[in-house]
Amino acid sequence: MKNRFTITFSDVNGSKHYLLHQIIKKILLYVTLFVILLIVGGSMVISVLMREVTSLEQRKKAAQEAYVVSKKKIEEEYKKLQISNKKLKDSIDKKTKEYSAIKEKVNDIEELIGLKPNINIELGDRLENINFTSKQEKVILNNIPNGAVLPRTIVNGKFGWRIHPILKKKEFHRGTDMKAKMRTPVRAPADGVVEFAGYHKRSGFGNLVIIDHNYGFRTYYGHLYKKMVVKAGEIVKKGDIIAYTGSSGLSTGPHLHYEVRFVSRALNPIYFLKWNQSNFKDIFKKEKMVPWESLVNMINYRYQIQKQQSSLVEQK
Repeated sequence: MKNRFTITFSDVNGSKHYLLHQIIKKILLYVTLFVILLIVGGSMVISVLMREVTSLEQRKKAAQEAYVVSKKKIEEEYKKLQISNKKLKDSIDKKTKEYSAIKEKVNDIEELIGLKPNINIELGDRLENINFTSKQEKVILNNIPNGAVLPRTIVNGKFGWRIHPILKKKEFHRGTDMKAKMRTPVRAPADGVVEFAGYHKRSGFGNLVIIDHNYGFRTYYGHLYKKMVVKAGEIVKKGDIIAYTGSSGLSTGPHLHYEVRFVSRALNPIYFLKWNQSNFKDIFKKEKMVPWESLVNMINYRYQIQKQQSSLVEQK
């Protein structure tokens, strides 16, 4: 039998004997268990950290992919915007050239028919010096579009640049849209001749009436009711019913599209809708696209000639 070392501990209660190899076994067992626990705990911590690292890498990769996609989309949108801007610039340049050409033609026409104003004197000062009789004012208001064309003027679409309510693109709105119930009567704002009355598909106005007035003025009435009141070539007087409101063409509901033009120039209709005998001279300062001085002088001159002719007829 092999010798075994023993360790003895003595106290008042007696002595206890421990074999040395048993102590070593226990120490080794505890150390082994500690190492195992340390390895298991470390493995768990490492596993958790690895999962976090993997998650972070996945997030980083997803963020990078999203950035690449977003950058690509931004670059594509930027290219589209550049192309759109170029098209818009080309369109503006084209329209500017067309406008310049029309302006030159209009100036030539004005000069030809005697509507060239004196540019050395302010318009307001020139017209302030003209005294109008009530008869002269009435003659002018009978020949040039003025006053309301509907029983009530409720504007829901102004003259100028806007986003088209149906086409959803920017356009210059050449008229004024007025809200009205279906089949509301539309009256002529001045004497004239009906140039067109029917369905006008190309313009998007649907049922359309165009009236030629004296001295280069023309009015347009769009989105009318299907039943036409007047026909092309018909003479109308101020206040005559020329149509009824509808919702034809590119329309979102019953209303009237109303335009006033002078020698092909689109004018702001609101000035003419508010114009009457009580504020007769206001429009001369508000609407600067019309050579009012020469125009008024021409109308007054013709009025005087007609007056003299009537006087001569009465004398005979």
